[in-house]
Amino acid sequence: MVKILAVDDDSHLLETLVRQLSSETDFDVTGAETIADAKLRLEETDPDLILLDVSLPDGDGRDACRWIRSQGYTIPVLMLTAQDGEMDTIEGLEAGANDYIAKPLRLGELVARIRIHLDQYQARSDARITIGAFVFTPGSKTLTHRDTGKDLSLTEKETAIIKYLFKKEGAEVNKIELLENVWGYNERITTHTLETHIYRLRQKIHLIDENPFLVTRNKGYCLSL
Repeated sequence: MVKILAVDDDSHLLETLVRQLSSETDFDVTGAETIADAKLRLEETDPDLILLDVSLPDGDGRDACRWIRSQGYTIPVLMLTAQDGEMDTIEGLEAGANDYIAKPLRLGELVARIRIHLDQYQARSDARITIGAFVFTPGSKTLTHRDTGKDLSLTEKETAIIKYLFKKEGAEVNKIELLENVWGYNERITTHTLETHIYRLRQKIHLIDENPFLVTRNKGYCLSL
């Protein structure tokens, strides 16, 4: 599931936003009406993306965006505003926002832009991706358990396996496809090589969590997201 934090002081708009975005099967949306509430929700939910209104009752959303960045969050932040002037857009981007979306919001466009920014973020070396009980950081080749804070160091191939399976959003990937995309075509590489890497990766995960997110299906593997 993609966790989204939506922050807007218009309770009717916020309720509509949460309801409509939650209709997307892979979106889990939490709402907040103030910056103070958003800071609490941010810590509680550890979202993958933030929708942040510029005008909030307890401060400027751009200042909130600067604070979010100062706390080390690199996730996409999309600013929402009733103003669409050039200077407003520039100020929002300079505050650390990834995009600036003018109201009234069009759901189809908003969902498309959310997905674009999620795809771009996941390709970055500093991305932090939530998978089950872990946070996956491809750039540092680590899995961090969210409850205990324990880190698992991954090999290059283990990192590539998780990245590719994550792109498939829970769909089963057969062994040949995974081999071709992680190892590249090489007739000397067999499915036994892949199975060995999967086994070792599962063993690592099992040391910290008894419910590995890497699942075996009939002809291949998938992630339990």
